[in-house]
Amino acid sequence: MSLQEIAFVITTTLFGDIIDAPTLKKTVYESLDFEIPLTNVHDDFFLLELFHGPTQSFKDIGARFMARLLPLMAPLEDEYRDIIVATSGDSGGAVANGFRDTPRTRVIVLFPNGELSSEQISRFISEKNVLPIEVNGTFDDCQDMAKKAILSEIDTPSGHNIVSGNSINLLRQLPSIIYYFHAYARAMEQRPGQEVVISVPCGNLGNLSAALMAKKMGLPAKRFIAANNANDVFVEYLKTGDFHPKEALITIARAMDVGNPSNLARIIDLYDGDMEQIRTDVEGMSVDDPSIRETMRKLADSYGVITDPHTASAFAALETKLKPGETGIALASAHPAKSGEVVSDVTGRKIQSPQSEAQPTDLRDARIVKIPPTLSALHRAMLIENHNK
Repeated sequence: MSLQEIAFVITTTLFGDIIDAPTLKKTVYESLDFEIPLTNVHDDFFLLELFHGPTQSFKDIGARFMARLLPLMAPLEDEYRDIIVATSGDSGGAVANGFRDTPRTRVIVLFPNGELSSEQISRFISEKNVLPIEVNGTFDDCQDMAKKAILSEIDTPSGHNIVSGNSINLLRQLPSIIYYFHAYARAMEQRPGQEVVISVPCGNLGNLSAALMAKKMGLPAKRFIAANNANDVFVEYLKTGDFHPKEALITIARAMDVGNPSNLARIIDLYDGDMEQIRTDVEGMSVDDPSIRETMRKLADSYGVITDPHTASAFAALETKLKPGETGIALASAHPAKSGEVVSDVTGRKIQSPQSEAQPTDLRDARIVKIPPTLSALHRAMLIENHNK
């Protein structure tokens, strides 16, 4: 089955009692109008290239489906909708692009000061219906503010309702299940009969949650590897069974710099708190910056494969944990151009961003609202009007 055929089966399983089949098929082909190739790096090691969407990130898949499914499942009449999303790297650009042409909808992007590259910021400030808010704090601060805004009686422009654009919203997370079944299908074409292990770069654990949902739905992957960077709270949770959130450290894999991942609660619930079963399905590994750099250099020099730091973390974990006779897939979560400065510094190669409908914007012309990490400051910022009418 093709990517789109697999996607249609998955979305019909998930949403078929709410949305009719012809509409779902149209949604699938509009959302996945790009390919997701599985490429062999060497031996039994593969990369699943999830960066061929318009903003060159795996988050395009969930964001594009959400932008098309939300108006069908919760149509607007006279009111407006605010999509509020906290971003540690790529969510902001993917959600902004997904909703760029959605009427009566505004995307509010909260991002931490000093933690995103100019390329990542440019991906969402270029959209006319986006309110970019720079928070003087961490991603965890942004995430906490976004959650509180959804749960509180927050002041917004008249007639607005608020929806989360992060992976805590199942409508953005569930479509990620598609590419795990697709990855397995493509692996069986190239390595028929072998057991498949998938390495997932982990920050807020949304991607891993979708992987485990796929396994609960019947995906015959043998196990998953959760690759943390130096922010290893999930790896420690797998070791000890105790969760201790920490202030996030800044690393070269910035989108993974999360010290209090929201989706851990979803994983625990998915397994009814059975720690041993979680450990059966998920193996954790923390990959520090020197190891990420070394993996990027090795992939470039030995195999001619250029990766961003997040992909390199997943590949490093895969090389350490894969056993003989297994086929390993590392998720290539973002195009290397999205971390162009780091890639150039580490590999000595300059990477050009591919042509897409979402071209970077000069930040010097950007109108960005800057606030402290407080809900009251967010209240005031959200009273600014801008949306597609």
